[in-house]
Amino acid sequence: MLDQLFNSKTRVAILALFFSDEDKSRYVQEIIKLSKTDASNAHRELGRLEELGILKSEKKGNQKYYYLNKDNAFFDGLKKLFEARLAKAGAWEMMEEMPNAYPMIVANAMNIKIANDFFASIGIKNRFSSLLTVYENNGCFTWWIKKDFDAIANEIVGRLIEEPKWGESYNNLIRKRQKELNKATDDLEKNNFAEFSNKELNNIYEDYYEIYENLHGRLHWFQTALDFGENVFSKYLMKYLQDNIKEKKYSVGEIFSILTTPTEEGNQAKEYRSLLNILDYIYNHRLKDYFKKTETRLIVDGLSGRDSKLDAMLKDHEKKYGWLGYGLAGPGWDKKYFIDILCSLVRQGAQPEKLLANIEKEKNELIEKQEQYLKLFEIDEAHQKLFKMARDTVYLKGSRKDSMFRSFSVIENLYREIAKRYYLSLNQVRYLYPHEIGRLLTEGNFSAEDLNARIRFSIHHSLGGYEDDVIISGDKAKKYLQKFTFIEESFSDIKLLQGDCASPGRVRGTVAVVKTVGDMAKVDQIKKPILVSIATNPDLVPAIKKSVAIITDVGGITCHAAIISRELGIPCVIGTKIATKALKDGDVVDVDATHGKVTIIEKQK
Repeated sequence: MLDQLFNSKTRVAILALFFSDEDKSRYVQEIIKLSKTDASNAHRELGRLEELGILKSEKKGNQKYYYLNKDNAFFDGLKKLFEARLAKAGAWEMMEEMPNAYPMIVANAMNIKIANDFFASIGIKNRFSSLLTVYENNGCFTWWIKKDFDAIANEIVGRLIEEPKWGESYNNLIRKRQKELNKATDDLEKNNFAEFSNKELNNIYEDYYEIYENLHGRLHWFQTALDFGENVFSKYLMKYLQDNIKEKKYSVGEIFSILTTPTEEGNQAKEYRSLLNILDYIYNHRLKDYFKKTETRLIVDGLSGRDSKLDAMLKDHEKKYGWLGYGLAGPGWDKKYFIDILCSLVRQGAQPEKLLANIEKEKNELIEKQEQYLKLFEIDEAHQKLFKMARDTVYLKGSRKDSMFRSFSVIENLYREIAKRYYLSLNQVRYLYPHEIGRLLTEGNFSAEDLNARIRFSIHHSLGGYEDDVIISGDKAKKYLQKFTFIEESFSDIKLLQGDCASPGRVRGTVAVVKTVGDMAKVDQIKKPILVSIATNPDLVPAIKKSVAIITDVGGITCHAAIISRELGIPCVIGTKIATKALKDGDVVDVDATHGKVTIIEKQK
């Protein structure tokens, strides 16, 4: 709000600094350093604030010092505004809501010792003071203190802007760590866990988890800093384009989307290409009517006898890509799922050769447009590197998560073996924390009731390593949360939502708020459904494919919604922060994704 009121982030940052200690005077270089603003903008804004009488200045030796003018007519009003801003900055802000997430995959990423050790290793000075995770009925909500994350994100993006090669080195490290996790997953898949002793199972788990933690517990913070919270990196690149594109006929949002879309093919695109090749085989071997007029269940049962080669192709496709549907907790996509998709494509009259040609055409057009825009808008070499960094980060965010999802689908077999030995359910094992697996396997039983309590409602307040963290459940956890201040806003009078363009286009439709797999049925009941979610995930892909647009609360150019919307070519607005709270099922909205705007046309009564 203050950024819009003053129309200058530099001015807001300087005033926030002064109102954080209203009796203190500061010299110019100190102001620039502490407010994290650039020198030229800071000098200009300090002069304007003095002209307005909000600040005064005095000479002390060779230094010019500024201080707040408490006699200014606007002082009391500004003080209240900035007190509210500072209180909000120190409050807890939701990072992400994740259905079906559980401690075994979240706890290491939300452990401040692991996070802060990573920041130290890459030369970042800011730190988290604590991190919070809340689990409730198989849902997971992650929180950070806003001022902590904002400081970390600004420092990382600031260094990235100054040293693009520094960022490139960490993208290269992410590629390396992904390969290590993929190999570890391949090795796990070969194991017969039933033949190992408890000690051997623990050793296998620890070896795997160290590799997983290196990727997800540490390196994910580099990507998260770029595009969560205030979406600092995206906004910096958007601002650069706004300053360089003067002609109104060009849409900054659309150009931003094109310049940040990767040309490397992700696993979702590879799966689609492979499925189209199978569809082409169906057409060329006179199986079109069979898939058009036969129930899926009958094809599943009878395909091996009718066409063994096609059956083998589908089994191979399931092995290569079925894990894409696994997400965090499964199940993955099986042969029946893929046959059902193929039947649908046949009934729609999809032409595989034409669709495959369009994939290549769209990829080549994207590359051509990227080259064209870089020249047309005279994007300098430093910012060309930053846009490449953005493209690589978008691709790697998707591929990093893919490597994780595949590993989850395989490590489930180890969890099942542990569950069997200790008379626990798979879900109960998932609610153990990483440091508790070894204790269970070497020391004996873990209370099933305690695990059930964690599933119902529990928190992980990370204050250091696991030995220092607060991990409690039930009423005790709810009472513990009462001391926290969470950022809350009112949304009743909102008519316009502002976010960022992930995939351009404009469409009008009806809202379907989809947070979980159970919500996806809403999409089938609506004409021109617009899927609204906190943050999309692979579980929601079937509903996304039926939607005409996507709107999310959180995420930047590297989020799942941005990646999948570009692959499908549907409009997508990300990072609205409030879409799931301001919009309800049945609301009619106009999505102008190119400009990052969502206008509420009609509210559901």
